[in-house]
Amino acid sequence: MLKELNAFLVFMRPAFSRQAPYHWFVIVFVGFLVRSDTFGVSSIVRALMLTPECYTRLLHFFHSTAWNVQGLMLLWWKWLEARDCGYRFQQRLVLLGDHTKAPKDGRKMPAVTTLHQHSETSSKPSFFRGHHWGCIGILVRAGDKFFATPLWANIQEGLDKITRDPQSKQPKTTRIVEMAQQVARSMGSPAYLVL
Repeated sequence: MLKELNAFLVFMRPAFSRQAPYHWFVIVFVGFLVRSDTFGVSSIVRALMLTPECYTRLLHFFHSTAWNVQGLMLLWWKWLEARDCGYRFQQRLVLLGDHTKAPKDGRKMPAVTTLHQHSETSSKPSFFRGHHWGCIGILVRAGDKFFATPLWANIQEGLDKITRDPQSKQPKTTRIVEMAQQVARSMGSPAYLVL
């Protein structure tokens, strides 16, 4: 397993324009693997027993211009394509698309909007404040079980006020389909999309 993790981390090196941010990426990656709670950067500091000054350095890593999320995502997709781990049906990759709504308590968080909950459970409120995420994954088979490996997730509502992007006005289903098309083109393979 360590050999495979090392190969993955070396494969991700081109996403970083400088050596120091790449080393911080390795620290963050390992921190995500071994942490026992989900309290952000402080979880990584605790899990790896880093010194307190590393907290600020980790915050700087997440705002560094030496890397971007799109570059990391593209390398992640290429890693999966090179391993040919995606399940294929009639010679096409099977991509999975879904939406999820995550409640947020913060009043000043970007892209937090009022969302409607379509649930038959009466204990859940009809409306709440939160993020509406669109997600794309690839179907992976291990033995007789199937799993979804995440490829891309982004906020689907509320960004139009921040980015002024005309695509943010499109219906959420259209945006999910466009995300899947971009993934399939980047992976160089035709695909089926299951929503």
